[in-house]
Amino acid sequence: MTSTMRSPTPETDSIAPAGTNPFASPYASHLQSAMASSTALHNPGPPRFFHSRRIKKDEIQRPWVGKKDPREKWQWILPVIGIVIGFALSVFLIYEALSSTSSHNYCVVLDDNFSKGFQSNLWTKEVGLGGFG
Repeated sequence: MTSTMRSPTPETDSIAPAGTNPFASPYASHLQSAMASSTALHNPGPPRFFHSRRIKKDEIQRPWVGKKDPREKWQWILPVIGIVIGFALSVFLIYEALSSTSSHNYCVVLDDNFSKGFQSNLWTKEVGLGGFG
């Protein structure tokens, strides 16, 4: 009878538990006040009342409500003038292009009237079986 190696169970495993945590902070780097027993004697006092950080209406500075700068009106007048000039120029160019176009009298090549139906003495039928209509 041969003996086979079986994997150990958690009860029979021979792995030793790990020692100290290698990622823990050294003992000297801890705050002494947090580790001492004097924290029980510390009296923090009454809790501080909630302090609002909302801005009061009389503290708001609104310089735009006061006197307006007369140069500010040109910030919208100049672009509007440019838009109007561009629109007028485009209307002029379109008018010039349309007025310079000549209308010629062309000779009629084909003027057929199908009100009488299909005239087989003028036209022929072509039947296609290719599948494209």
